[in-house]
Amino acid sequence: MRILTWDIETSLQPVAIFQLANNDWIKPEALLGERYIICACWRWLGESKIHSISVLDDPKRYRKDPHDDRHVVETLRDLMMEADVIVHHKGDSFDRPYLNTRILYHGLPPLPPIASVDTYKVAKANFFLNSNSLDYLGKFLKVGKKISVGYQLWLTILNGGPAAVKAIKEMVRYNRQDIILLEKVFLKLRPYVASHLNRELLGETGCPRCGSNKVQSRGLHRAVSRVYRRFQCQSCAGWFRAAVNEKTVKPKYRTL
Repeated sequence: MRILTWDIETSLQPVAIFQLANNDWIKPEALLGERYIICACWRWLGESKIHSISVLDDPKRYRKDPHDDRHVVETLRDLMMEADVIVHHKGDSFDRPYLNTRILYHGLPPLPPIASVDTYKVAKANFFLNSNSLDYLGKFLKVGKKISVGYQLWLTILNGGPAAVKAIKEMVRYNRQDIILLEKVFLKLRPYVASHLNRELLGETGCPRCGSNKVQSRGLHRAVSRVYRRFQCQSCAGWFRAAVNEKTVKPKYRTL
């Protein structure tokens, strides 16, 4: 199973308004341009290399229009096509719809349905934390924290010019740290993830979350209509179940 952790950084939205006060709603005609994806970073679970892409990686396109993210969007779209599962933080409500929006804008073919794990949703559904932000989760779980950057970084990129090039490179560095943190948080939360994907479809056995064959039988799980044998993975600590008449752990089980 190929599991992809990914994250994007997007631009500010330039608008033209008469004043700051009483601007709870801004008319679409006040927009000076569309938002775009500045950069993106990703890593395949189990691999060491973090990959990145930014608007700087197509120099000819960047010189013509520093806000043209087509190269970034095309790269991300091709990348998603290789993934069995994508992992993100608030990605179900932001990153993924944002990428879909840019795919639509550039007239590219839409992505197929892809299974996803949103660590924000996992944290919110299973715990009563003071915050579900990625930075807080990293600190709470003692696995790291986000790099601190100021609002000026986004403004510098939006304004363009030579200073924007340096700012974009700094944004990529910020983005890369998010991937490192996201993966660590995901691995801590993985025992609480309901499911990733049916590994049976990929010919895989073992724990439905991490694929490990180091599992222990731990009693029975009584559902409404049948009884299952309960197992706990000794690698990721997640729980799952199998029919009681199955003597060995096969891929016909469900996460608890």
